[in-house]
Amino acid sequence: MADRHDYVALEWVKGEIAETLKQARQALEAFVAHPQDPASMVECLSCVHQVHGSLQMIEFYGAALLAEEIEQLALALQQRRVAQQAEAVYLLTQAMVQMPVYLDRIHTARRDLPLVVLPLLNDLRSARGESLLSETSLFAPQLLCVPELDAQALAKLDSPDLAALLRKWRQMLQAALVGLLREQEVQTNLGHMAKVFSRLEALCKDAPLGLLWQIASALVATMADGQFTNSPALRGLLKESDKELKRLLEQGISAINQPAPDELLKSLLFYIAKSDSQAPPMLLLKDQYGLAESLPDTALVDEERARLAGPDRDAMRSVVVALCEELVRVKDRLDVFVRSDRKHVGELNSLLPPLQQVADTLAVLGFGQPRKVIIDQLAVVQGLAQGQREADDSALMDVAGALLYVEATLAGMVGTVEQTHRENSRLPTTDLTQIHQLVIKEARIGLQQAKDMIIDYIDGPWDRHRLEPLPALLVQVRGALAMIPLARAASLLAVCNEYIQEHLLEDNTPPTWGQLDGLADALTSIEYYLERLGQDHEAPGEQVLDRAQSSLEGLGYSPIPDAVVEVPLLDEVISQDELLELQARQELVSPTQTIAQVLASPVSAVNPPALYVPTSLLPPPADEERVDDELLEVFLEETDEVLVALHEHLPQWFDDPRDTAALTEVRRAFHTLKGSGRMVRALILGELAWSAENLLNRIMENSVKPDQRVRRLLADVLALLPEVIREFADNAQHQRDDVDLLAACAHALAKGEEVLIAAVMAHTVNANDEALDPHLLEIFRQEARSHLDTLNRFLDSATEAVSPPISDDLQRALHTLKGSAYMAGVLPIAELARPLDQLILEFKSNLIPLRQAEIQLLKAAEPLFRQGLLQLDSDPLATIVGAAALIDEAHSLLDIRLAAALSAPSNGLRIKRNPQLIATFLAEGMDILLDAESLLQRWQQHPGERQELSALLDELTTLGHGAHMADLPQVDELCEALLDLYGAVEESSLAVSERFFHEVERAHEALIDMLDQVAAGQEVDASPERIRALRELLDQALDPGAMGLIKSDGSRSLSITELNAATEQLAIEQSVEHAIQSAVQEPGETDAPLSGLDDEIVEIFLEEAVDILDSAGQALHRWLSDPDNPLPLSSLQRDLHTLKGGARMAEIGPVGDLGHELESLYEGLIDRRYCHSSALADLLLQSHDLLAILLEQLQDHQPLSSPAELIEYIRDFRQGTGQGSRPDVEPKPVRSAVDILEERDPELLEIFLEEGFDIVESSGGALARWQDEPQNTVEVENLLRDLHTLKGGARMVEIAPIGDLAHELEFLYEGLSAGLLHSNPLLISLLQSGHDLLAGMLDAVRARHPLPSATLLIESIHRFSSPNGLGSLTAKATLDDAPREAAPSSAVAVSSTAEAEAERTPPEMVKVAAEQLESLVNLAGETSIFRERIEQQVSDAHVTLVEMETTIERMRDQLRRLDIETQGRILSREQVQAERLGYEEFDPLEMDRHSQLQQLSRALFESASDLLDLKETLDTRNHDAQALLSQQARVNTELQESLMRTRMVPFERLLPRLRRIVRQVSGELDKQVRFDVGDAEGEMDRSVLERMVAPLEHMLRNAIDHGLESAEERRAVGKPQEGRISLSMVHEGGDIVIEMRDDGGGIDLGAVRRKAIKRGLMEADAELSDYELLQFILQAGFSTAEKVTQISGRGVGMDVVHAEVKQLGGSMVIDSTPGQGTCFQIRLPFTVSVNRALMVQCGEEQYAVPLNTVEGIVRVMPGELETCYLSDPPRYHFAERSYELRYLGELLNNGLPPKLLGQTQPLPVLLVHVHDHWVAVQVDALAGSREIVVKSLGAQFAGVQGISGATILGDGRVVFILDLPAHIRALYGRLQAQHAAGQRAPKFIEVTQARPLLVMVVDDSVTVRKVTSRLLERNGMSVLTAKDGIDAMALLQEHTPDILLLDIEMPRMDGFEVASKIRNDDRLKDLPIIMITSRSGQKHRDHAMAIGVNDYLSKPYQESVLLESIAQWSPVHV
Repeated sequence: MADRHDYVALEWVKGEIAETLKQARQALEAFVAHPQDPASMVECLSCVHQVHGSLQMIEFYGAALLAEEIEQLALALQQRRVAQQAEAVYLLTQAMVQMPVYLDRIHTARRDLPLVVLPLLNDLRSARGESLLSETSLFAPQLLCVPELDAQALAKLDSPDLAALLRKWRQMLQAALVGLLREQEVQTNLGHMAKVFSRLEALCKDAPLGLLWQIASALVATMADGQFTNSPALRGLLKESDKELKRLLEQGISAINQPAPDELLKSLLFYIAKSDSQAPPMLLLKDQYGLAESLPDTALVDEERARLAGPDRDAMRSVVVALCEELVRVKDRLDVFVRSDRKHVGELNSLLPPLQQVADTLAVLGFGQPRKVIIDQLAVVQGLAQGQREADDSALMDVAGALLYVEATLAGMVGTVEQTHRENSRLPTTDLTQIHQLVIKEARIGLQQAKDMIIDYIDGPWDRHRLEPLPALLVQVRGALAMIPLARAASLLAVCNEYIQEHLLEDNTPPTWGQLDGLADALTSIEYYLERLGQDHEAPGEQVLDRAQSSLEGLGYSPIPDAVVEVPLLDEVISQDELLELQARQELVSPTQTIAQVLASPVSAVNPPALYVPTSLLPPPADEERVDDELLEVFLEETDEVLVALHEHLPQWFDDPRDTAALTEVRRAFHTLKGSGRMVRALILGELAWSAENLLNRIMENSVKPDQRVRRLLADVLALLPEVIREFADNAQHQRDDVDLLAACAHALAKGEEVLIAAVMAHTVNANDEALDPHLLEIFRQEARSHLDTLNRFLDSATEAVSPPISDDLQRALHTLKGSAYMAGVLPIAELARPLDQLILEFKSNLIPLRQAEIQLLKAAEPLFRQGLLQLDSDPLATIVGAAALIDEAHSLLDIRLAAALSAPSNGLRIKRNPQLIATFLAEGMDILLDAESLLQRWQQHPGERQELSALLDELTTLGHGAHMADLPQVDELCEALLDLYGAVEESSLAVSERFFHEVERAHEALIDMLDQVAAGQEVDASPERIRALRELLDQALDPGAMGLIKSDGSRSLSITELNAATEQLAIEQSVEHAIQSAVQEPGETDAPLSGLDDEIVEIFLEEAVDILDSAGQALHRWLSDPDNPLPLSSLQRDLHTLKGGARMAEIGPVGDLGHELESLYEGLIDRRYCHSSALADLLLQSHDLLAILLEQLQDHQPLSSPAELIEYIRDFRQGTGQGSRPDVEPKPVRSAVDILEERDPELLEIFLEEGFDIVESSGGALARWQDEPQNTVEVENLLRDLHTLKGGARMVEIAPIGDLAHELEFLYEGLSAGLLHSNPLLISLLQSGHDLLAGMLDAVRARHPLPSATLLIESIHRFSSPNGLGSLTAKATLDDAPREAAPSSAVAVSSTAEAEAERTPPEMVKVAAEQLESLVNLAGETSIFRERIEQQVSDAHVTLVEMETTIERMRDQLRRLDIETQGRILSREQVQAERLGYEEFDPLEMDRHSQLQQLSRALFESASDLLDLKETLDTRNHDAQALLSQQARVNTELQESLMRTRMVPFERLLPRLRRIVRQVSGELDKQVRFDVGDAEGEMDRSVLERMVAPLEHMLRNAIDHGLESAEERRAVGKPQEGRISLSMVHEGGDIVIEMRDDGGGIDLGAVRRKAIKRGLMEADAELSDYELLQFILQAGFSTAEKVTQISGRGVGMDVVHAEVKQLGGSMVIDSTPGQGTCFQIRLPFTVSVNRALMVQCGEEQYAVPLNTVEGIVRVMPGELETCYLSDPPRYHFAERSYELRYLGELLNNGLPPKLLGQTQPLPVLLVHVHDHWVAVQVDALAGSREIVVKSLGAQFAGVQGISGATILGDGRVVFILDLPAHIRALYGRLQAQHAAGQRAPKFIEVTQARPLLVMVVDDSVTVRKVTSRLLERNGMSVLTAKDGIDAMALLQEHTPDILLLDIEMPRMDGFEVASKIRNDDRLKDLPIIMITSRSGQKHRDHAMAIGVNDYLSKPYQESVLLESIAQWSPVHV
């Protein structure tokens, strides 16, 4: 493609651009020097704007884009919108400097590449917080434009079979896409796709759509060649191509004339451009679209960026090379001195001249920091040479490190130094990254030692002597960091050191835990920062250091900003003796580096080969004193670490000899053993390690190859090391032949002496042969055979698959076989297994499929393994024939396949996990899981505690995040499931149980198994069964959607009965129990007569009863034979219930009474309250026999025997007073019953709990009402029914304790109802205690906790209801003596009972699931939104109709004028013709000789009238639609309010629970408390009320326990003995205010102050107000209590309450007066009450204000507002009241001042009343009131103060709902804080605020006026419009615009007339006029200019030209 750039124009302007940018830099520097002067920044912006415009004019868009970003950042800097001003200034300066350089490169290279400056563009965008650009955003190929095919060509392509053919192609394409998605047969599917695209390309040839198929076909072909992998992005593009094929199929052949979307083509072409394929289709596409220019080669871009980085880079390279060579020579001399005896320190004088020369050269180059380091080292070397300090390793190491730092810094400044003769150079590796990593690693070791010292200091306890080495250690670490340089980290360490010296070493006072936490945070943050840099040297870590700095600032220490960190010398801080001690400690604690390691990599000049090889390694003399025991212990610990490192890294190097990192670690380990061994006189160990190190040095310098002999030798050395170390530890060192042989062998290998090698190796092999243990070999043989069997099974299965997956069993078998062989010493098998294990491991890690070559390799290896096993008996170390060739083949095959896999482009699927991430995750993850297991065990022991739960949540969150970062989705998914479950428990929506802990433990075990699989390198197996089990547990936390009982009779039909109906039926069936029981005969009475019985009913009863009794007898025998079987008991209970009911119906009392007692007994057996015993069996058999006798007597019409004695015995048995009953009747623990219930039917339990809490709530209210009015029998009946229902429900769900207690309470209420009991304090106390205990039991059941025991309370009820207390005998006698007389009274009682029943029957209610109700509310809200959108559209239609009417009127006026003109012309033209024809007396119009023009004008006039009629019709329809929408709005409002009301519950529902808390706590503390509740009539949202239950309970407990004094204390201070607590709730605007007061002693502010000082929250001498002190009790964990109690926890600490209130978006205020009490005021949002709101405008944003928070609205002129703002504080007076005036922007704290200048219309002001404040809030504009739908902001924004929610407008915009009272309270809080700090509140009045440009647009075209107005408003201008000259002149009388845009041709007063009048007006003569007209002729232009028009533009105008003209001629710069 041709280059369209004008390089000549660039040459003209680039000089001016450079000069302008220079001026901009100067202005920027002036702004930095004087930030308060805005003129400098304005000048800078002007210069940059000129540069931007110039580059746009010459169309160099890459440079223009850079200029635009510079301008945007400068503008953001001017407006204070940048976070880091210094960074922004630096980037601006850099960009301004590089812009001329970039333009020079464009001019020289003749190409504008925006990619070159992409990093700089992203830096500029990042500085102002914008998103970053990518390569694709700058990729803009020139798309081709193909003309459409004509109809003839389309018809030729169309055919009847086209649709079927396209459908077939699409099916083929979709099938191929599915194959790609599943990665199945990728090549085959790509081939199918290529066929489809090629056929589509042929079909759409020369059509616009054909371009897509051409590109797609080439791309698929490239994918098939392996250029691109099967990535999700490419699949997404192919799916988009499938959509185009779908469109072609749906629209037919005509669709090929519609091109594909440009974005799709660009995305496909981007991949074409990135490909390096040389295929002809790819080259053709690249040429057609110019892709080489649109996306240049990466190397070219890098080269251009390198050139842009600095013009003097090449010039400095030679200087840097010379400096590096000089530094190498200095280091060589230093190395010679290190290797010598160091006695001639004068030799160091030769280093001074070259170092001085290097320093001078660095000064010339301007490298200040490296020069300072060299000068410091000059002083050090000079001191060493003159003997002022000892030439030890520490000093020399500092010098060597400094030289390396300078060399690395120079190389990093100008790039890598290219050396022409690398093989002759002795310059060691100077990679800056490697140097950094080395120093960072050592620094991390030092920090770890520092933390250990601090821990020892704490454990001391506070032993300062343990911290004495700490400052020197931190100085060393700080110096290392300063040399890298990491200046900020070094400065922070210096501050830490300063704090330690001043507070921990010099100060005798122990630090507080808060101070230690701050110090720990600082050190840990610095360590984590270094760890991140160690993993990725480019990782951002400033936020981590910010955390460290904030921690230090919390301690009162802060680093000096921008300070130059000095590199300290150790002798400046500590003495020489301390330095030696520190050096010895450092060498013992960790394997630190020596001077030889720091100087360079092992080369011969630094690490020379061993010159002396001892013939034998001898121990030290026997009389030599043994080293200190402590030193010995440290050395042995170090050897353990070294052996671990060798076992880890040596096999890695064996597997990959090219792994230099592993080789370095192995060499370091042997070096450490050598140095440490020689120091502790482990001479044999040290010399053996030196021989290995010497060999490794030769390998690292490539003079010795790491062949099989070297690996075998090192393996032997590693195997022998533990035994040598053990002998040294036992003080049994002696000369060993095997050690001598290995050392000699190592030295021989290092020298390359072949003969000696062979001899020594042979001897070593023989020795090893003798050392092999036969028993160990046999164990190895058995294990190896099992592994080979696994290999055979895999090979057998592999024959059936083309590419079999690598199984974990195969990988485990090969890996274990290799390890076992090494362990047993069978090296031939180990060497054979190693490459196979590595091959399988790499294939699985990189997802490389196995092919036949690998399978054949494994098949060939299996017989070789067998051969090796056969050799174990004869020669275990004999070479396996064929093994060497197979090993080489395995290595070769691995290298080829691995290289091919790694070189292929990443497809997003084959991702090898980062080993560093995996290692870090394993190290942390296993610790987390072990800690979690411990926490889980502790929690299981104390399920009620929540500390372990919080810790578990934190641990699992960390583990899940780590798993996500390490790309382990299986672990992450299981962690998420556990977190969801733990979260449900934390929210109290799920109770813990044995099943819960069982499932959680299994999930933790699954996590540990997953980590074991990760550690073994295996594929992690997911655990769907564990996740499913956890989800099932989580589902139990959800409320059921329906509540009822489902019964089945065995058929397919089910009957569903609501729980209330079921309990009601049960109550009806048992309603006569009390009367029947009272009528039971006494033991001494005679047999009952049969007179009065209905014979027919008795006969029916007998037929049924006989069958029932037979069935019951059989069931009883089954149960007695198998007492553990509960099924017969259910049958017995059902049979006896039926028998009892039939007997009662037939009025056969004895049978009914005995059946009732037996039924109760069977219920107790089912509930497990009673157990099987011989006494119970005899009793049941006796009862059944008596029932049979009674039935026989009834059948023979004989008098019935009395069962009274047996009934009494059964009752005694049930109450535990019968003989032998107590041991058997002892109930089981309640917890087991709850667990059994949980296992049976959790849904039924939830239904019971919901009904139970409702019953407890209603019965609590009824009991309170009965206490107030004891004669109210209606409440007693309500209580009786509630308790009966609760008892039945408890029995149904098998919770016996609740049923028993409810039964006993029901008995008391029966006595009250019958008049046998009367109200008295003891009875009321029993009833109240019973209700409280029932509520506690229900809470325990919900929480899955053990139920509290009700035994004492039931015994108290029994004692109270004893015959002496009840007087039942008298009642029974009365009842028996007068049964007939009671009949009339009974009828009256029944009548009164029916009336009472009708009175207390509640209205019918329907239960709806909360989710369904929420869905209905949302649907109603969505309906409102849709209606509002319809209203918006109808309103827009009305506006359009008004404009249509205006247009029609204008058209009619024009037609009228046209008709007049036409008539005049007819008259003048026809006059002559009329005279000629003799029609002089007739007017031409009277003769109907109209012209065609006149007829057309008349027709147009009639059409205009028709249009007007049509408009009227549309207008009528529009009004009707608006009326219907108004009606629908009212209906929708009622619907929404009704739905909202269903969510509201009365606050008084909570009062019984709160009163119960007061009674319980006051009783436990023995305090008299009066609990008053006032103003509790309001309602609250159910969710808010439920979440506030726990905080209110906590506050009540605190008030009673800590607020109210004891009775003695209250009497002593003159207070009533009874304490008082009051609670009230009121609605205040959009808030609910809950206030709780007590008259206790108030909060002990002294105790709060002492605790705050102790915790470090305040200074001891700080003066804080009472309000500020009270805020401390809201801190997490703050407590003044001396002990933890079950009543109120930690004491005054209110952090739990405050946290819950904050989560609800509320606030909490505490007011405490010593001696008088405390008041807590909680303010919660009440968002559901908002349904109408006022829409207001503030700046560019729109907000909604609830109408119920606004007192009134007034409009005030801007001048009056400005006067009001000038007062201090601003005041506005209205209706005899003074309001404090505030701007809404001030309330929102967004920094926006009120807009008063330039305003001519009055501005709206809202009048608001908040408490004692009357505030007038000014807003910019009103948008009317409307119904809104309140949307929740979610949990993340719930705590944002001042925002009640959000709503959605009709146009889709989201608007926040403001809580004005909250903002006003926050404002006064800020003002009070400013006043307390001595600051003055800012005045929000604009003085020099720039107003927008006012432009008047005059044009008769509505379209022109609209388009132009929108353009100007988008650019920040205000617009006035006029439709002609008359309107314009009228507007000019009221307004004076800044500029006028004028049309020429207008109906009334054209543009020339308007311009003339303006120029002749003294007031308007200077008004700039821009004329915009369609008359582009020169004549019109000249006339306009002559009148005085400033500019003349023709329609259609270019927007940029118009804006430039406005900017040029307007007096105000926009």
